[in-house]
Amino acid sequence: MRTRTSIALIGVSAALIGTAAISQTGDRVVERDLKIMDQWLGNKQAGRPVSCIPHRQIQSTYYVGGRTILYKISNNLVYRNDPPGGCPGLNSNLALETRNPTGLLCSGEIAQVRDYSQGYSPGSCALGEFVPYRRVK
Repeated sequence: MRTRTSIALIGVSAALIGTAAISQTGDRVVERDLKIMDQWLGNKQAGRPVSCIPHRQIQSTYYVGGRTILYKISNNLVYRNDPPGGCPGLNSNLALETRNPTGLLCSGEIAQVRDYSQGYSPGSCALGEFVPYRRVK
């Protein structure tokens, strides 16, 4: 009887510790995302939104909390896209798949969130307008 009680308490303690660890990990991810977003946009000024950007000019992409997508064109230019309603399931471990035969990435286009390692799609979203952030001189 004591053994079962001890096991039950250890199980509860492990569950509570696991919950705290997940919460702290989530907080670290948010902190990391905000820090990277600040690095990419911090010394830049927002410009007038545009509907499309050339896909081939994108050097790298970063996803911030399933709500914001950053497209780095150069050290001087980054586009910020905030899909209306967010982009469910999107995080830095997944990919965003778009089909753009024109070579342009445009607002209103449906983007599919993909987990290629597990072979599934947790969701999709429509892209919003692209806000250019340019380095302030």
